[in-house]
Amino acid sequence: MKPFAFRHGTGKWPAGETLLHVYAIPDLARNPELAKLAQGCRDALAPYPLTMVEDRWLHMTLMQIADKFGARYSAAERAELAAALRSDLAGFGAFDLTIGSCLAQNTVVMFDVHPDERIGALAKRVHDTVGRVRGAGALAYDAGIPHMTIGYANGEADNADIQRDLRRVRPGHAVMTIAAVQFVEVTVDADAKTVTWSLLETIPL
Repeated sequence: MKPFAFRHGTGKWPAGETLLHVYAIPDLARNPELAKLAQGCRDALAPYPLTMVEDRWLHMTLMQIADKFGARYSAAERAELAAALRSDLAGFGAFDLTIGSCLAQNTVVMFDVHPDERIGALAKRVHDTVGRVRGAGALAYDAGIPHMTIGYANGEADNADIQRDLRRVRPGHAVMTIAAVQFVEVTVDADAKTVTWSLLETIPL
């Protein structure tokens, strides 16, 4: 494992800039098993050079809107994006995901999520909406296979050791209900390896 680097599209995320995203943020009050799982993984990962994600900042990235930085969007442009997402996601319907197992990757530790069909369809619909409203330049970032990061590496560690300790966390899975997505403006700290955001709008499914 090596230190994580935040990206804007395919390039570096410059210090001090924000980016608009669409997230699926867990409601831990409705999903207490997920809160327990996340804390168990944090406890298991405490010996390692990782910045752990607090409960309030847990998220699944569905879309990074990459055509320009957050501060450069006008109020009208933000409203247009929110309205398009509200329209296109209306009636999609709530669904459950299984969160876990927790996996040590090259620069992060993350929860796999499954099954893939509904979360994949949701991510595609968000992608298509953003592309229609903002154009191809907004689509430069690839969020990859859906996942939820629990820790960002800030040093080097042996993945085999990490995975061994994660496997001892029991239960190793939890349910997450997705009933809405969140349109957010995201700030990162490249040195501290933290992700925080301000909520622009919650969009029900």
